Amino acid sequence: MTEIYDIIIVGTGPAGLTAGIYCAQAGFKVAALERELPGGQLVNIEKVENYPGFPDGISGAQLSQAMLLQAMKYGVELKMEEVMGLEVGSKNKLVKTVDNTYLSKAVIIASGGHPMRLGMPGEEKFIGEGVAYCALCEGGQFKNKVVGVVGGGDAGVTEALYLTKIASKIIIVEIMPELTAKSLLQRRARENEKIEIICSTKVEAILGNNHIEAIQLLNIKTKEVSNLRVDGVLVHVGWEPQTKYLEGVLSLDNQMCVVVNETMATELPGVFAAGDLRQGSLRQVATAIGDGATAAIVAQRYLREVS
Repeated sequence: MTEIYDIIIVGTGPAGLTAGIYCAQAGFKVAALERELPGGQLVNIEKVENYPGFPDGISGAQLSQAMLLQAMKYGVELKMEEVMGLEVGSKNKLVKTVDNTYLSKAVIIASGGHPMRLGMPGEEKFIGEGVAYCALCEGGQFKNKVVGVVGGGDAGVTEALYLTKIASKIIIVEIMPELTAKSLLQRRARENEKIEIICSTKVEAILGNNHIEAIQLLNIKTKEVSNLRVDGVLVHVGWEPQTKYLEGVLSLDNQMCVVVNETMATELPGVFAAGDLRQGSLRQVATAIGDGATAAIVAQRYLREVS
């Protein structure tokens, strides 16, 4: 007979673990399903310096491990399984994994997402050691350094502007003939003396031995190859939420993010979404934790109403 949980949480990043802590503390039977390492994208951040309570910063791996231990201390059952689908009935929700099927009265979707990577030589080697995907999360490592920002869209230019408060110089590299960010952001970037803009150029590789020394560039028009000295690289070419398994089940926006209201509730009763995969997420540790707490509290209210 299939075991029935009060709440199943999909994903164990900051949002999912926070939701688990709140729900398990309240006495509900909770399972958390995770296909990769517990902690989500947080484990890839070398040093979190903007999370309250840690004035000297804390590694993402340490912070996520502490959250996981706290969730398991209160009784959250961790199951290392990949969720493949979700079926929502009037009473119970069916969560399908590669190997099993679980039933629950409520579901909190917190499977997060990941920054789109460039897939070039040197990228994997220097992740967490000079290659970053979030200026707000990881920008502290670029203090007084020269940083190459790959991507001239709204997100890339916004991150470049943020880095002007930290780095000594920022070089935006855009493959298109012009920046694709909105005109206001473009103007701010061009007016900032710390920012240099290179268009019609593709980043081909990240170079270095023990640390990043340069990026290899290909001029799309002339086919000229050159090396540009940088100390670090911020990649911002897009974000991919982990929501493919929810297509046809929940409403997704044009970015494939889950549509929720202010209480993290989806249009389906008893199904909530929190963290980086929900529409409008700021993709920060602190906001993911807030999402998880909100989803957990509202899910508990739902369970009490239907019980």
